[in-house]
Amino acid sequence: MNRPLISLKAGAIIFTVLWTAWMMWWSGTYSSANLAILTVCGAIVGYVWYRAMRWQFERMGMLPRSDDASAK
Repeated sequence: MNRPLISLKAGAIIFTVLWTAWMMWWSGTYSSANLAILTVCGAIVGYVWYRAMRWQFERMGMLPRSDDASAK
C-alpha cells in the first residue's frame, strides 16, 4: 500500500465519524437503536466516499490506476 492511499483511508474514516456524529446530532434522538442504524449507515457512506474519491483521484492521475498496481 502506498502513502496516498493511507491518507485517503484516514480521510474516509474522519469523514465517517463526522458524518455519523452530525446525523446523531441532527436527529436529536440518542437511543441505542438510532446509534446502531446511524453507525451502519455511516460505515456505508464512508466506504462509498472512499471509493468515489479513489476513482476520482485515479481519473485525475493523482493515484496509480488499480489495474496498473495488479499488473506488477
